[in-house]
Amino acid sequence: MKKGIPLFLLSLLFISPGCKQTKEVVNEYNIVPLPNQMIPQEGRFELSSKVKVVTTACTPEVKTIADSLVERIALTSGIRLSQTDQANSSAPTITFAMNPQLPAEGYELSVKPSGIILSASQPNGFFYGVQSLYQLLPPAVYGRTKDKKAAWSVPAVEIQDAPRFPYRGLMLDVCRHFSELDYIYKFIDQLAAHKMNTFHWHLTDDQGWRIEIKKYPKLTEIGSKRKETLVDYYYTNWPQIFDGKEHGGYYTQEQIKAVVAYAASKYITVIPEIEMPGHAVAAIASYPELSCTPDTTYDVTGTWGVFDQVFCPKEETFAFLEGVLDEVVDLFPSSYIHIGGDECPKTAWKNCDHCQTLIRTLGLKDDTTPNAVDGKKHTKEEKLQSYVITRMEKYLNSKGRNIIGWDEILEGGLAPNATVMSWRGVEGGITAAKAGHNAIMTPNPYVYLDHYQEDPEFAPTTIGGYNTLKKTYSYNPVPDDADELVKKHIIGLQGNIWNEYMQNDERRDYQTFPRAIAIAETGWTENRNKNWNSFCRRMVEEFERMDIMQVKACRNFFDVNINTHVEPGSGVLNVVLESFYPNADIRYTTDGSEPTEQSERYTQPFALTGQLDLKAAVFNKDKRLGKVSSKSLYGNLISGKRFTTTPAMGWATGDAVNEYDVLGADSTTLGLTNGKRGNNASYAPWTSFGMSDTCGELEFIVNMEKPTKISKVVFGSLFNPAYRILPAGGASVEVSNDGVQYREVAASTFARQFPPKGRKAYTDSLSFQPTEAQFVKVKIQNGGTLRNGIDCRKDTPGEIIHADLYIDEIEIY
Repeated sequence: MKKGIPLFLLSLLFISPGCKQTKEVVNEYNIVPLPNQMIPQEGRFELSSKVKVVTTACTPEVKTIADSLVERIALTSGIRLSQTDQANSSAPTITFAMNPQLPAEGYELSVKPSGIILSASQPNGFFYGVQSLYQLLPPAVYGRTKDKKAAWSVPAVEIQDAPRFPYRGLMLDVCRHFSELDYIYKFIDQLAAHKMNTFHWHLTDDQGWRIEIKKYPKLTEIGSKRKETLVDYYYTNWPQIFDGKEHGGYYTQEQIKAVVAYAASKYITVIPEIEMPGHAVAAIASYPELSCTPDTTYDVTGTWGVFDQVFCPKEETFAFLEGVLDEVVDLFPSSYIHIGGDECPKTAWKNCDHCQTLIRTLGLKDDTTPNAVDGKKHTKEEKLQSYVITRMEKYLNSKGRNIIGWDEILEGGLAPNATVMSWRGVEGGITAAKAGHNAIMTPNPYVYLDHYQEDPEFAPTTIGGYNTLKKTYSYNPVPDDADELVKKHIIGLQGNIWNEYMQNDERRDYQTFPRAIAIAETGWTENRNKNWNSFCRRMVEEFERMDIMQVKACRNFFDVNINTHVEPGSGVLNVVLESFYPNADIRYTTDGSEPTEQSERYTQPFALTGQLDLKAAVFNKDKRLGKVSSKSLYGNLISGKRFTTTPAMGWATGDAVNEYDVLGADSTTLGLTNGKRGNNASYAPWTSFGMSDTCGELEFIVNMEKPTKISKVVFGSLFNPAYRILPAGGASVEVSNDGVQYREVAASTFARQFPPKGRKAYTDSLSFQPTEAQFVKVKIQNGGTLRNGIDCRKDTPGEIIHADLYIDEIEIY
């Protein structure tokens, strides 16, 4: 394949009168994922009933692909193309041509005003070429009804294309919330349209067993149903609140066969996941003898998390797992079977006589020196998990299959032929690749599609995190400077759709798209060819396609992200407005009024001064494209200034780290001086501080840089006892001119009326006589103690614990 041309050329637009056009038509090339070589040409190929689809020397399978093209064009345009094995030089043609020199998934697409030639060596290459052809046609081609108003022509272009990675997939969890078959088929259609080739189907977990196993009928009779499901975020309420509604569902073996066949028709491999040895509560509820405590009765759980009830590695359990896998192997022709291997607590094994005897029999011991593969010390129980994984791998190998497991299967020694799916960041995949094992990159947070993708203050509840479309697109599975072994063994990437907080199809669509399309481009397009601005330009039409296909994607692509940012060296906190929509015309107001096309146009960042009730929207001429974004901003004397805290900040550090800021991590404001206050919706904007017997207050110090007259301090704190958080019990303000000697100017305690449940943000202020200060020290006392196990979940020792402080924003006036 020839070297691809520079990406900026791909944005060229060719204007041509076309063969029979009555007005000028703009050639656009909105293909996603981006082809690795695409050269725009002048002119267009017109579709009409005179066009012949030529399949000379093609296999029946390729002819079926050509048939699908003919049928789709007929359905959506009303134009009936005729298919033939004999080319007629006088008629315009779409020719399917075999070319054994092309790579297995590659294709060439040549569009001229006189005809189209699609070449490939394998059926899947032809299939992917047809997907590109669809994306060159009007979006109406994805519909189910006739659209005679669309311009049914194809822009001239020369494409040579093949994927970067052989594994390009999405995982769908149907255990936490069941997906009906209609959605599964729709989901597969989206994978196919974007040249993804793997559907990882997460079929068993603590919250539900979703696959019929005829040998073990209780798995669906009992394990597929739970009596109720958690309401709200996991840590919002304690005791947790449940909806009282039974939730269930599973797929029969006949349904699974139909799904597998449908996916195969679109060149998608379905990889089933049967979790072991952890995430086994649904199976153990069905067959308690599989656990380490067989005399205990278990229920399928309706809450989320990691549970101590795991498979006990005894012969009865291995016989059960082998029986399950026998039927799974018959249903799924995939060369891979995913066996989980993640989040398996060892508590039950440590307390189990059988497990400890087995550990001694196998001669397993705690490491005294780091493991050669991952450089970590592993316990004998972790090595027991490796024994379980290796034994199941050998069984599947005897069936002609290989295993995939989450990166925890590295712990205690990696099974010989296993492929690692790296989810806890990138380290597991890199480690496996360096050890000569294949790895699939699925790192949290880049490709975790259950995370927030727009401002958590206004978005539906998710599992947490913050992972924008821009951030997902930025991910590169194989760094350019990676060694050759890593490049060889990282075989692809996958997006993960965990369904704890996706209760219905609309929520699944919202969380998955458009970020899944960014993942598709990363899997297909060479990193040197990826370009964020080009992607955004092409995504505008992609949203039209998704609308026609009734995909309810998140549409913050058309909205304004309201942010604050300190430019290095300036010391000034600026308001930054950004939209993913290309060349967005952003209009905004600062007084709370609705922005219109006549409102102030945003052209560059501006300094935050005073309190702003900011609203902003994207306009195209006189039409507003998305919703109105709004946020209150609080400019004050320390906006954007550096500060120190004692104790140090905890894991929740506002939008300063973990790329909460879509412009990149801002190391200057650290959440407490960014002009944005915390809210009740999530933990994202809050900064956490751990409290203890020896540290019962937060000390915040800021240097105002010169003597400044001040008279008030304002700060926010959070109430959420289920998450071990109480708001401030009191506060004081001290001032200094040298940063050494301080004097107190204000102190107060706070009496509060707490809500009976949930989260609540409090804003407190301390006013005092105007005074000059260069250094200001704010001391914030913690809100007291909590009854461990009563006010919050008990997963630490102690009956009484100190509540943590979550603070945001600290303002000085």
